[in-house]
Amino acid sequence: MSLSKALQCYNAKDYEGALRLLLPKHRQALSAEEILLVAQCYAKTEKYADAAIFYIKAADLGGPKAAMLKALAANMLQQADDSLASLHTARLAAKTGGFDANAEEIYRRYLHEFLCLDEALMDDQRFLDRMKAGDERYLAVEFPQRHIGWCADESLNARLTKVNGALGFTQASRSARRAVPHTFTDRIRIGYLSGDFSDQHATMRLLQSVMLQHDPEKYDITLFCYTPDELINIDGGLRATYPNLIRIGHLSDEDAAALIRSRGIDILVDLKGHTKGTRSALVNHGAAPIQVAYLGYPGSGTGIDCDYIISDAVVTPETSRPFYHEKFCLMPESYQANDNVYRPLPPATPRNALGLPQDRIVFASFNAHRKITPSTAGLWADILRQAENSVLWMMCADSFTRGNFTRWMSAEGIDADRIIFAEPLAYPAHIARLQAADIGLDTFPYNGHTTTSDKLWAGLPVPTCKGTHFASRVSESLLRALGVGELVADTSKHYVELCVSLAKDADKLRALKDRIAAQRAVAPLFDTARFTRHLERAYALMVERARQGLEPDHITVPALS
Repeated sequence: MSLSKALQCYNAKDYEGALRLLLPKHRQALSAEEILLVAQCYAKTEKYADAAIFYIKAADLGGPKAAMLKALAANMLQQADDSLASLHTARLAAKTGGFDANAEEIYRRYLHEFLCLDEALMDDQRFLDRMKAGDERYLAVEFPQRHIGWCADESLNARLTKVNGALGFTQASRSARRAVPHTFTDRIRIGYLSGDFSDQHATMRLLQSVMLQHDPEKYDITLFCYTPDELINIDGGLRATYPNLIRIGHLSDEDAAALIRSRGIDILVDLKGHTKGTRSALVNHGAAPIQVAYLGYPGSGTGIDCDYIISDAVVTPETSRPFYHEKFCLMPESYQANDNVYRPLPPATPRNALGLPQDRIVFASFNAHRKITPSTAGLWADILRQAENSVLWMMCADSFTRGNFTRWMSAEGIDADRIIFAEPLAYPAHIARLQAADIGLDTFPYNGHTTTSDKLWAGLPVPTCKGTHFASRVSESLLRALGVGELVADTSKHYVELCVSLAKDADKLRALKDRIAAQRAVAPLFDTARFTRHLERAYALMVERARQGLEPDHITVPALS
């Protein structure tokens, strides 16, 4: 009887009432169903540590869902900021019992998130071996955004089957979308689709001035917004200037797609791809005759029905074509938009205010720390060993992760006092502090994207190494568009040598930083107006093909003279 009443409370969202029924002081034992309900009630009331205890109790009863329940417990422990316990529980979930895709995903995510570098190295190889052996189960474990962070093999990236929140499109659904009657007009109607319409989001820091500079005589711009309230609430005021913003977060995928169709959109530009908060199912409902992937996700949107991906010849060379279902729309200089209007450039913060040494070379990495793969850490250790008078300055807030990384570097001969950790800052303050560093360190295989752009905007050189998939070629694209292609190394050995040579030659480093600062005003990378005209030409070429009844095909956008 208590279970039935507790379920009624749960369904009425009275979670505390359900717990009062299930956990009376005189009760000695709970059934499996009651244990699980207690766990869910604790999770709903954000008592994550208690939820983990009961998910583990449920798992310990055995059964086919034991691994999944342990994985849920690991997630609860992470929510409770107990990183060590969450990793241990995730490891148990993945390594005990039979294969469970959810447990595998959580365990591997935590290995990379917590910088368990030796364990990640071994498990990445295990995972890679299973994928190469054709084990289809492993193609459905990781979300693409996580997978490309450690695997730079485009042939494997293209075979992933896990699409966040959607069933993959089919050729039949794609053909049906393209067959819907559509009338083009003189003005090209562009719809940007995103959950990131806030001037505090990295995507908008790159794109917002492009959206604002579209030629209104030729292009009709609409923003289809499903941005969450918490991101809207921290907007600094520019969101109010974004053109024709329509909120669709309250609509179902089907209704949102119908709304977009009703507005006669010619080209729908999906700015999310496989990134967090994507609405891939909406895209796959077929909202526009031409659908384009851009900026959010650096790679093929496997399972997402886009006709084109906006890229460039560096990030998507011809050799990449077999691994994309999208056609390439190649921008002439770099695929990445940059905002030179609203992007701040305050004076540099003094080193003494940042806890940085005055007399040492400061290598800086402000990429998400999960991008620090074992190979990246190995390269950084080589650089620090050879550039003895240097320190590493990096962003990482989690103490457990900091400890793991420091211990790993110590084993490589890098003393802990040569690693300086930083906390997140507001964007203007972040750009100001970047200028206190000497050299930016890149991550591999997933380069810095907005973070590399930020460093270059701040005048910081960012050496990189040639990559083998989109995410690992982005820094090269940016450096070449800035006119400093000499910072692109051909090999890992050359990359280390390049970083070390800059650290040991003060005159060379100073001259390079001066040149980067000068290039900021003249190079294509930060020329927003020029980029906007190129992007508009890209859209016009797409529409031109569609007007003629032609299927999408690879497009090369000519550079303005």
